[in-house]
Amino acid sequence: MDPVQELQKALSLPEDSPQQIQLLATLREYLEQQPAPITVIIPPLLHTIVPAKDSAFKRWVIDILHFGLSRSTLPGETKAQLATSTLEDITNLLNDPSLSIQKSAIQCFASSYPLMFRVLCVNRQHRGPWDMLVYAKQRILALVQATHGPSAGLTIAALKVMQRVILVQSRGVSDPRLQNRADTSLALCPPDHPFINASQLETEGAALLQQMLSFLFKHQNPEILSAIINCLVTFVKQRSSMIGAIVTTLGQWTPTHLQPTLSASQIKSVEKAIRAVLMHILRHALAPAFTQQINEILLEQVARMDVAAREEVARRAEASRKRALPEPVPEPSEFKRLRVEDGVAPPAQAGNQASLSILQTFDFTTLSQALVVDLVIANLIAVSPAKLNTVVANFRVNNPPPTLPPSTGPPTQHAEDPSSSKILAKAEPVPLDPLKMELDEDDLEYEPDKLNTDLERDGHAPEDDENDLAVALPDVAFELPPARLLSPKERSEMIRLSIQRIRSKGESGGILPIDLGDGDSPTSPVPVVGLSAQEAWILFIVRMATRGPVADVQDASGVEGSTAMAKRNVTSNANGIRQVVYDYVMDDFPARCRLATIWMNEEWYNDGIRREMDGQWQPQYDIWVQRLLAAQTPKLDAKDKTFTRFLIDLPSLPPNILSLLSDLCIDPDTMPVGFNSLRELVSLRPPLRTEAMRILLDLTTHPDKVIRGAAIITVRRWVPDQQPMDGMVRTFASGMLRRLATKPKLPNADGAIESDAMVVDQETITSEDEVDEAPQDMAYSSYLPPELVIPAEKSVVLQHIELLLGLAVKSQGFLKQIFDAYCRMEPSVQDSLQALIVPLVRTLGPNNSTLLDLLREFKPEAESLALRILSIWTENTRPTPGIISVVKDLLAERELDPKFLIIIIGEMDKADILKNLPKIISTLSGKAEDRDQVRKVFSNVVTDIPVGVSTNMPRVRQSERLAPSELMVLLHEQEKEIGLKATIEAIGICFAMSDVFTSEILAVVMQQLVDAPTLPVLFMRTVIQAVTTYKNLINFVATTLFSRLIVKKVWTNPQLWEGFIRCARITSPVSFGALLQLPKEQLREVVDKQPSLRDGLRDFVIKKERNKQKLASFLETLGDGGEIAASTPSSSMQAAGRMESPAPNAPPPISAGAPGHM
Repeated sequence: MDPVQELQKALSLPEDSPQQIQLLATLREYLEQQPAPITVIIPPLLHTIVPAKDSAFKRWVIDILHFGLSRSTLPGETKAQLATSTLEDITNLLNDPSLSIQKSAIQCFASSYPLMFRVLCVNRQHRGPWDMLVYAKQRILALVQATHGPSAGLTIAALKVMQRVILVQSRGVSDPRLQNRADTSLALCPPDHPFINASQLETEGAALLQQMLSFLFKHQNPEILSAIINCLVTFVKQRSSMIGAIVTTLGQWTPTHLQPTLSASQIKSVEKAIRAVLMHILRHALAPAFTQQINEILLEQVARMDVAAREEVARRAEASRKRALPEPVPEPSEFKRLRVEDGVAPPAQAGNQASLSILQTFDFTTLSQALVVDLVIANLIAVSPAKLNTVVANFRVNNPPPTLPPSTGPPTQHAEDPSSSKILAKAEPVPLDPLKMELDEDDLEYEPDKLNTDLERDGHAPEDDENDLAVALPDVAFELPPARLLSPKERSEMIRLSIQRIRSKGESGGILPIDLGDGDSPTSPVPVVGLSAQEAWILFIVRMATRGPVADVQDASGVEGSTAMAKRNVTSNANGIRQVVYDYVMDDFPARCRLATIWMNEEWYNDGIRREMDGQWQPQYDIWVQRLLAAQTPKLDAKDKTFTRFLIDLPSLPPNILSLLSDLCIDPDTMPVGFNSLRELVSLRPPLRTEAMRILLDLTTHPDKVIRGAAIITVRRWVPDQQPMDGMVRTFASGMLRRLATKPKLPNADGAIESDAMVVDQETITSEDEVDEAPQDMAYSSYLPPELVIPAEKSVVLQHIELLLGLAVKSQGFLKQIFDAYCRMEPSVQDSLQALIVPLVRTLGPNNSTLLDLLREFKPEAESLALRILSIWTENTRPTPGIISVVKDLLAERELDPKFLIIIIGEMDKADILKNLPKIISTLSGKAEDRDQVRKVFSNVVTDIPVGVSTNMPRVRQSERLAPSELMVLLHEQEKEIGLKATIEAIGICFAMSDVFTSEILAVVMQQLVDAPTLPVLFMRTVIQAVTTYKNLINFVATTLFSRLIVKKVWTNPQLWEGFIRCARITSPVSFGALLQLPKEQLREVVDKQPSLRDGLRDFVIKKERNKQKLASFLETLGDGGEIAASTPSSSMQAAGRMESPAPNAPPPISAGAPGHM
């Protein structure tokens, strides 16, 4: 399908016709499957339909745009481009007269806002789109804030925009490992953005969150409330920092403001939605911090919903009763009893009799129990209290209790009551024993005095009814018999059986019943507030050991002032109970951790009470908490969190708990438990915060990398937002850095030891107080030596600064401290720091404004650190504009290491390269890393890099590159400026680049250098290296080049002459012809210094020279003048044979004219 053609067909059809709608629907299905054409079709169409009236085509275009921005499979960059191109049209659609169009435009804006924010965080030039984005945002948020919005649909769409704004204008997850790249938040906005103020947006987002939460208490529309609650779920998933505010708000919410307008079912739906949000939070990773609060909220909600349900049932029953009541019949003015003639009742009575007959035959057992209860409650509510009391009184009078036998007890005198004298006159006073009366519950609730009062209030005196009867009951003194005292053995046996029953129920997972002890079946468990049945029983048993009769010394002795024996017996019995509880808890400590906590809190409280009563009381809390910890420590599991929870809930921690946790942190099997416990102690137990933090900070310098890393991760979460932990971590990290900045102590002129670091500090610190406090600011660790050993090992330096390097990613103020401390570090420490800082520099990246500013202003002593940072950034990529600007400014202002030039060599023109290249080459010092850098520079500044040569450095433009011969000539011409050693090393680098510096290139170089007015000192060394590397250059060097050197009187330069003689030996016998061009004195010197050339030259002369006079002269020069006659023809022929047979691989000689022999 061609979407453009289909769209043209749709536009050709009548507007809003069924055919057009059907064709647009088909086209939409295609675009949902293939969304790529959306970016091409929709933007121009949207611009066209903005001023048009409402139509099916207009709504179709906006719906497709919304799909492309939200649910389509388009890449994020494509969606961002679509949002950018349609932002203005979406803003204009907010003014459309159609509410449906406005709603669709708002939905499009909700999807566009995060996309546009990402784009504008990177694009710092275009402020216009940002202003338009802010205008549209404020316009939409005004719809939410309006008291009476235009429609619920618009308000819900605007709430979606508010949700997106809150998410974007808040901070995401701080841990880089847990961050979602698709999540748009303020973390994407750089702090120095020219027109986006991150702090202002964050404040606005927090205010919008509070405003949305307040809407739960204001809005009465259930659809709007559901939309708000759905937004809260998204906040919980993506912004864990908002969970606290959400839980607090939901805990304060009640449906009071909804009851006047919403039905019970609607209110119940809202309650269920809130309950779903709370249950979702309980499954969150941060749920443990809010579990107790959420459980309390859920309990309150259950009670609230239960009351509402009962009220609704009563209301429905009342409504049903009112519908069932017949119309009231007006009674005549004078009451007359209606006569029933011939057994025919009046109409009203006939209806009542028919209803009674129906009820008498109805089977009530078919009704459910809940319905019967609801009907009874509803009828009781419908009956007035006066009528109910009258019915009850009449029932009791018509159904009197049976006659009781006379009591043998003494009669009781009563004061006469005038109001009841007539009734008492009719009944004989019979003394009754209330203990022998068989009364049911209705009789027990009978209250004659109250009934008489109610009847008098209704206008009917009890004496007016002939059937009323009142019986006066005498008062009998009664007291319950005292309970039988149990012997100690019976008590112990009862406790033993109770504990055994508790254990058996707890181990089987059953619910512990409450045995009444009367033979009846156990009743349902009666929970204590905040405790389960098992926990309540355990608490009961524990209190028997602490505050009950078992622990009562006076009761054990039977007399005031218990004896020592009684005390021992009491202690023994109490400890026996404690031992049983201890065994029960330790059988399954993770499952019974809460029981252990309840027990220890009770022991701690009991110790306080007992200590006030008896100053010699032996505390039991410390004994048993130590036993619990000692028994559980060997069983700890790395993933078990019950141990930490147990420690946090203890009322008082034992003195040795911190040392125990420190040992757990060092053990690989229990390391997570130790660190989790220390973290919770720091956060939740302020009295122990300093000591616990001290242990954690010490562990950040542990020699073991795993332990050190776990400690750093633990303390890093408190930086930079949680005080006072943030300040403690910062102080320690800075102190560790200052330890590295302290140089070793050196003896001064007087022989006294003086710290070199203090001398530097006194130069930089002007205040005397600061000088005194500087040494005290250094931190100390039990895992580090008291003083830094020089030269420092890299591992020791890492122990000092790994924490600070980890913190510098989040708090970049540490970067300046690193630069300042580097200036006072010993060289071995500086070298280690340069190697250890690599991950931090790569993480921050070359666009980090803080680090770039520090590179502009670093002290001269930190030059090597700055160079290292720049080298890390440009190691595998081109330098950014920011780096280029920094380096150029530094080179213009300071005399820097020439290695800074390497960073921007790719950005120079040819003239600058020729000017600065000698400075770069001068940095060669025999180190492999320096050679690698220079080799990369050569590879990037010369032309014609062959295939296979790879370099990550930026390449110079082709027109600005140097020819290989130019580079080699430059090295020889600038040998004095570069330095002979560095030049020799650079020439060796060139020869190693054999694909660039070929034999042809070297021949051109040697030709250019020999034609120069002055020969370089290293010329002959290069020639020797060339002929050694490339054998095909021997003929050229031994003929043409040597002849030119002889013409230039090479022997006048001792260094070059020495190289010439060595080269002549290497190139022999091809060089014999050129050597014969030398003056006799120089030829004799050559032979004297290289005696191995004598025989070859003699044979060469004998073969080539036909003039005997000249031959004699040469032989005399060679020292063989007297041996010419002795030379045999055979020897001459052998020498000639050697000369005429060149090397197998030797190229044909290069012809060149040679000057005559001098």
